[in-house]
Amino acid sequence: MKKNLLIMFLLLIAAAALPFIVSEYGINLAAEICIMAIFAMSLGLIMGYAGMVSLGHAAFFGIGSYTVTILGSHLSNFYLLILGSIVLSGLVALITGAIFIRTSKFYFLMITLAFGQLLFALTWQLKDLTGGADGMKISSTMNLGFGDIVSPLGIYFVMAGAAILVYIFLRFFVHSPAGKIIKGVMENESRMKALGYDPRIYKLLAYSVSGALAGFSGSLYGYFNLFISPDLTNWMFSGQVMIMVIIGGVGTLIGPAIGAGLFIFLQNFISTYTERWPLIMGLLLVILVIVGKGGIIHWFDLLRSKIFYRRSQKRMEYAQNHAQKEEVTN
Repeated sequence: MKKNLLIMFLLLIAAAALPFIVSEYGINLAAEICIMAIFAMSLGLIMGYAGMVSLGHAAFFGIGSYTVTILGSHLSNFYLLILGSIVLSGLVALITGAIFIRTSKFYFLMITLAFGQLLFALTWQLKDLTGGADGMKISSTMNLGFGDIVSPLGIYFVMAGAAILVYIFLRFFVHSPAGKIIKGVMENESRMKALGYDPRIYKLLAYSVSGALAGFSGSLYGYFNLFISPDLTNWMFSGQVMIMVIIGGVGTLIGPAIGAGLFIFLQNFISTYTERWPLIMGLLLVILVIVGKGGIIHWFDLLRSKIFYRRSQKRMEYAQNHAQKEEVTN
């Protein structure tokens, strides 16, 4: 409990201090990172805790974005639009997940890819509703009840607050009885069946929560970018967020958020020097996965374990030497 409180406190301090040490461009970049962190954490939930790898997760991101954009021309209430995007994304995830979870591993990956591409095709074809290839602009503005939020600093604090709330929610979720059962299903499905649990129900729960959170991040992105296009539902975007999760560390909560931050930073920083930034990102991914045996969080854990192991060895050697000296003296 103390560790959780410490992590939350550090996140709040970092989020509050960041605007005072970066430029306006850095604030905009940080806001985008917060949005992508939510998206990455949503995919990290099913990848690291339910064992489901999806290449169609961008579909829910796009559903959230288009929900805010389309309904925003008729409604102006920020909370209703966000709630609508979460509910619709979660509902679509629930309906499609009931079919998808009947498959496993490679087949699950392919069917989610097909679903994502189906939605991508629909956003292209339904020009009257989605704007087609031209995309759509968001007509409503972000308003929490005390005035329109249009400044980069205000938008950043909303996005940072949303990312922290999602992280806290996911920590409670994965440590809840349902979250522990979901992880148990991933580790040994047959054993959980023998204990009386229905794996499909808990897989569907994880997939629905993940889809709803992805829709939430998509709705926030709509307010941030003020423009959306069918590219938000493309499988390449799903592949990018998967890379974020892998770079940060699968099976952790903060890892995907760190991976999202690193990906967005490198994408914006290296692309100013060369157009071949995907090559550098690919090399980094290979090094992390093959050489590092995991993501950034796993590297930190490995480094910490080695440091503590060396310290414990030195203490043991000191204790043994001290005991030998006492024996000689006696």
